[in-house]
Amino acid sequence: MDEESTIDVTTLTPRTVAVISALERSWGQGNVDALDAVLAPSYVRRGRRSRQSKEELKSSILDMRRAFPDLDMRVTRVVEGENDLALYWTSSGTLHDEYLGLPPTGRQYSVSGATFSHFEGDRIVEENVIYDRRGKYSSLGVPLSGSSTVEEPNAKTAVGIDVLRSMHRKMVTGVTVVAVDSDGEPRGLAVNAFSSVSLEPPLILVCVQKSSSTYSHLIAASHFSVSVLAADQLNVAKVFATKQERKFDQVAWHHGEHGVPLIDGAAAAMELELQDTLHASTHTIFIGRVRRITTTDAAPLVYTNGAFFDGAQLIEASESPA
Repeated sequence: MDEESTIDVTTLTPRTVAVISALERSWGQGNVDALDAVLAPSYVRRGRRSRQSKEELKSSILDMRRAFPDLDMRVTRVVEGENDLALYWTSSGTLHDEYLGLPPTGRQYSVSGATFSHFEGDRIVEENVIYDRRGKYSSLGVPLSGSSTVEEPNAKTAVGIDVLRSMHRKMVTGVTVVAVDSDGEPRGLAVNAFSSVSLEPPLILVCVQKSSSTYSHLIAASHFSVSVLAADQLNVAKVFATKQERKFDQVAWHHGEHGVPLIDGAAAAMELELQDTLHASTHTIFIGRVRRITTTDAAPLVYTNGAFFDGAQLIEASESPA
């Protein structure tokens, strides 16, 4: 395996090491026959809307390698079970040949995802894979949902970062904790980029930076939660605004009906089923369908101009004189 691998293989079982080696050799080097040692003849790979046999998977890998000869696949996190294995990974490459009808533009893409495998003995019989499909296609210039390729900034049209940040600071937002259950371990981060999408169907969105430590867990989840923090939960907001590990050890929380972590004492909380992801440069927009809501009479915590405020102390606005 590559010396730059981000995991310590000495802590893993030989079976898992064999799987990771086969994946990196097939995706990273084009040696697809390496999969024969770890995939059963009856192997099935399932995505959200797809199904592949072992031979079909091999063919798709070779197709990707043809278009992206520098294709690189790395496993970044591993969770082992008795007969199950979860692998979190990243993949990147440069478009050097026709792909999805696109000419060899030299565009680069990077996508994160997770694969959940079930074993019979030492062979994988079934896998479920999830990844940021829209992010992958958008980075290659494939228009999605009627969108067009974003223009590159130039000297006449570019908006300065400081000016943009100053404008954003004028906005008043709530403060939420977005969380998932990742193989029994709660993961979460503070998010104020939260909005309703529609009431029918009941959809919301949150925007998460791809460099967040929670990102790979969120992109791989089927469900996630949004806890709207109460005015007296400034300490909770500060915990989840950091990159520290085991944030949930420092706050009171519980599992919801759909298995997602919810913050105790929140002004409101939602349990959501992940519906779609939208690639947006350094961030991904997660769209969730609301499956359950709980609310309280607590005032919300609000954020503006770089500071937190008690949402109950807002003063009613008045019209300016004519």
